[in-house]
Amino acid sequence: MEGQEGNANQNANTGANNEPGGANTQNINQNTGANNTPVTFDDFLKDGKNQAEFDRRVQKAIQTAQESWKAKNDQERSEAERLAQMNETEKLQYQLSQKDKSIEEIQKKLNARDLKDEAIKIATTQDTAFDPEFLNLFDYENMTAEQLQEKTKLIKTIQDRIIEKAVNEWSKEKPPYNPDPSGNKPSNDEAINKAMGLK
Repeated sequence: MEGQEGNANQNANTGANNEPGGANTQNINQNTGANNTPVTFDDFLKDGKNQAEFDRRVQKAIQTAQESWKAKNDQERSEAERLAQMNETEKLQYQLSQKDKSIEEIQKKLNARDLKDEAIKIATTQDTAFDPEFLNLFDYENMTAEQLQEKTKLIKTIQDRIIEKAVNEWSKEKPPYNPDPSGNKPSNDEAINKAMGLK
């Protein structure tokens, strides 16, 4: 637990001035004392500058949370007020439009799932295969089937070009070392005859 408090102290110090190392490191070293015992959070806050920075950050977090809550609350209140002012027909139309939006979102997610399945098939089929890691680059919810086909063809073309270039570079390499450059290797029969002392 003390180690975590020590890390919190270091993070608070380095975050306050945004100076990695530098003056904050010296401050931490001075705070830990000569015997290298970690400083507790309460000891850290005894320094007036640290307490002020801590209070500022807490106040900023509270203010951000309050603004977010207020905006959400205002939105809900304004929607409730709008609903209260509508007649029965308008309310039904509004509810129907909300359901239509919900259905569209569900349909969009289903289409995205189907497109992803199709992309996996394309990436793993022998004639059109490419590295499936490229599929993570696609935004399936905002893509049509035609766009998927175009993009997968493009990826396959690029990958084939890269492979072809690598093969061409590899084939340009020097041949392996050959101890007999003339290519006059004795046949197996000649080697056997020579070994047995026959001509």
